[in-house]
Amino acid sequence: VGERIRVILDCEDNTLAFEKNYEFLGVAFRGLPNTPLYPAVSAVYGKTEVSMVYLGPPLDG
Repeated sequence: VGERIRVILDCEDNTLAFEKNYEFLGVAFRGLPNTPLYPAVSAVYGKTEVSMVYLGPPLDG
C-alpha cells in the first residue's frame, strides 16, 4: 500500500487543504470563489486507486 493523499475542499470555509497518510498538512488555498468548482485528480502509475467522497448534507435538501 502506497501513500494516501487527501484533498479537502471545504465549500463553507472556501478553503482547500491536504492530508498525507492521515497527517494534516495545512490549508493550501483560502478565499476560493463562491462558484461551482470541479475537482480533478491525475495518477500516472498503474493500479492506482482514486476515490471521491462527498461529506456534506444531502444534495436534494
